[in-house]
Amino acid sequence: MSPELRQSIVHARTTNYTTIMASTILTFAIIGGVLHLGDGAYSAPLMVLTITVTAFGILAGGAALDDLANLKDDMTDGFRATGYGKGVEARDFGKLKMASTVLVGLTGLAFVLAILL
Repeated sequence: MSPELRQSIVHARTTNYTTIMASTILTFAIIGGVLHLGDGAYSAPLMVLTITVTAFGILAGGAALDDLANLKDDMTDGFRATGYGKGVEARDFGKLKMASTVLVGLTGLAFVLAILL
C-alpha cells in the first residue's frame, strides 16, 4: 500500500468516526429534548430509537477505530521514524475504543432509564 493511499484511508476513516460520533451525540440531544418536553409517558418508538442509536454509536464507531488501529500497524519503518509516525505510534486506539464504547453505552443506558422511569 502506498503512503498516499494509506493516508487517504486514514483521513476517510477518521472523518467517518467523527461523523458517527457527532450523529450519535446529536441524536441523543434530540431524544433528550423530546424527553424533557414530552409528557413523561413510556414511548416504545423512543425506546427503540435510543437502543438503535446506542448500538450504532458503539458498533460503527468501534469499526472505524479498529480500521485506524489496523492502519497504524501497517505503517512502514520509514514512516514510523517520522515525527508524525511517532505520534501515531503513541496513540492507543484500544483505550479510545473502550472509552468511546463505555461513554456511548452509559449515555444510552441513561436514556433508557429516563424513558422507563
